[in-house]
Amino acid sequence: MPLPLSQRKSLRDNEEHLKNAHETIKAALGVDWTFEFDFELITSKCTDSYVQESLGECFYKEVATNVAECIAEQTKDEMIKEALLEANTNQKIIVAPNEDKKFTQYWSYEFVNGDLKVHFRPSIANISDVKYFKLASIIPSPGVFSLPARINLKENAEKFTEALEKAKEVTKMDWSYDESSLESVYPNIEQTYQERIGDIFSEIVTNICYNLATRSADAMVLEALQEIAPNAKIVFKYDSKQSDYWVWKFVGGDLVVSFKSICNTGDNSYLDFEKLL
Repeated sequence: MPLPLSQRKSLRDNEEHLKNAHETIKAALGVDWTFEFDFELITSKCTDSYVQESLGECFYKEVATNVAECIAEQTKDEMIKEALLEANTNQKIIVAPNEDKKFTQYWSYEFVNGDLKVHFRPSIANISDVKYFKLASIIPSPGVFSLPARINLKENAEKFTEALEKAKEVTKMDWSYDESSLESVYPNIEQTYQERIGDIFSEIVTNICYNLATRSADAMVLEALQEIAPNAKIVFKYDSKQSDYWVWKFVGGDLVVSFKSICNTGDNSYLDFEKLL
């Protein structure tokens, strides 16, 4: 059944905003994406006077514009841009109501079969939420790390490098950390910390390297360290059964740093590893 004349006029009068939203997305991504609205469904589920009387203003001027600005702002990060293009294979944005009673947000994004879907509660409110939604939180990511975790690791790459260089300067050993071991412990980290894995482990590596450099100022300690850890590699391990929060061991030429929880990370700065040499 066709929409009432007043709603069709509202859509027509706001088409310029939809066109501008398309252009904003194309400028940000370099490709054309389309919006898909089922207005018969929307108007049957959304009985608010704003939707019924200002359909074009609501969905073209406000929703489409906010979606486009969200994409344009957040894809300034190349990792998000690349991941978003890979995820939205159909290059389509579907805006639709979500009647599930478990859906408690006013607005949410998700990927379904190569489409980017923007869901909203039938009782329209807080449209500005669309602009500030964290896209990285819902974009699929290859490998173990979520996209926010990958971004956070990238943001902290320089801190890792600086810490390792300081240890190298004193010990004359080319220190590194085992990235695969970080992947292996990632699922065991409290979920609230996972997106901050770069912040947390760059600090941990900084503490470890500070300890190595400080104690290696003693020539006898340095000589023993060089003998027991020729690989100069920091390997992380999760062990829920260990009694201390952090335990160091030298295994197969590596320094194995195990933990039972992300707590008391500063212990790594002062742990007495000389008794292990």
